[in-house]
Amino acid sequence: MAPSDDPDAGLDAPPTDDRDDLPDFRAARQHVLIETIRLAGLLRREGVSVPTSGSLGAARALATVGLGDRDAVEAALRATLVSEASGLDAFDEAFPEFWHRLRSGLDAIATDHEGPSPESGDGDDDPVADSDSTPDDPGLLADAEAPEMNGDGSGDVEVRVPTERRHVTGDRPAETGDGDARRYSAVGEGGQVDVDAAELTVAESAAIERFVDVLATLPGRRQQASRTGDRVDARRALRASLETGGAAIDLPRREPTPSELRCCLLVDVSGSVLDTVDRSVLLAFADRLHASARDARVFLFDTDLRDVTAQFDRAGGDPAGALRDAAVEWGGGTEIGGAFTSLRRDHPNAVDRRTAVVVVSDGLDVGDEDVLTDGVTWLADRAGALLWLNPLAVSSEFEPRSRGMATCEPYVDALFGFAQPADLAEAARQIERRGLTGPVGYEYDRRRSESGGDGS
Repeated sequence: MAPSDDPDAGLDAPPTDDRDDLPDFRAARQHVLIETIRLAGLLRREGVSVPTSGSLGAARALATVGLGDRDAVEAALRATLVSEASGLDAFDEAFPEFWHRLRSGLDAIATDHEGPSPESGDGDDDPVADSDSTPDDPGLLADAEAPEMNGDGSGDVEVRVPTERRHVTGDRPAETGDGDARRYSAVGEGGQVDVDAAELTVAESAAIERFVDVLATLPGRRQQASRTGDRVDARRALRASLETGGAAIDLPRREPTPSELRCCLLVDVSGSVLDTVDRSVLLAFADRLHASARDARVFLFDTDLRDVTAQFDRAGGDPAGALRDAAVEWGGGTEIGGAFTSLRRDHPNAVDRRTAVVVVSDGLDVGDEDVLTDGVTWLADRAGALLWLNPLAVSSEFEPRSRGMATCEPYVDALFGFAQPADLAEAARQIERRGLTGPVGYEYDRRRSESGGDGS
């Protein structure tokens, strides 16, 4: 029987003879998925070229081989998470810890059936809280504090965002004494687009242009024959070997096919983002990307997803005016998973294997974690490339530890900081030199070590 297309298949099923060590409840499935995503993220940080959909493939592989045989699990994960021989050493070093965490967690779950379930909200549902982390660990609060329920019992969630940036817009809670720590509601009310057309300097315009230009150089997933390609064309080699009695005399090569820029831009316009990134710059970036791509779709999201491609089509250099004319609102709460789900349901043709997807968001999601996981998994598996621009990642103290960003980071090809055009120029510089398969991202921003500040 062919393996199921559902990555959770088998991980949530009743125990069978060869999986009698897996308890039949949701906590075990969630634990396996969390550890698999953590392993993929660790390998990426070590420079291993993990496929975009590697975590999804690994989950499917575990659903097929089960969790009882260490050798089978190791072989399945090696095959799905490591695409180049250079990454085998890093995988061999990381797997023992993964196996220990996996088995220890499952054993604990199996002996604690009366404990809090992941759905109860009483336990720790942070998928990246390492076993040696403590509530006092400053790294856990580097980009956002944990969501807390309001004291009035309303059910609203507040997220406090510490930042030292001074050019942002929005009100400061001076009466609380929190300085730059601003509070945002999960279901905050939006309002009309309230900025004018951006007046960018020559340097700022050049930085945006450079990033847009480098996106057009990203190869898609389509392949073509090549004499000097870095990958073996296994199908052509197999067909050729039939003429020589099964012995491969030559190994045909292949390489990605260059293509014109096709882009899907997803812009988080929740209050926390709009008060961290200059709003006119955000719209100018979206307008330039839309104008340059052969085929571009632009979406704004907070608690809802809105297709504003038509407004950018007729913007004429003033996207803010076009959005106001269409009565488009922004500045509400944040539900990233809901936005990805809406994109998949209502606009599935906006993303394909030739599309570079760019998400602008601080990752401060307070929606359902499973919905976010399903959404970003689909997006990473379907897109040609997935880039994330996070306003909080310009800080030298940033770590992707907030629940939303930690869930999405393993699926992202590159995560960069973006609070002003100069940040886009730095991202473009890295991609120009190393491509998306090399060591690129916020942690490789040379300004972090040079200034020790926020990279601005």
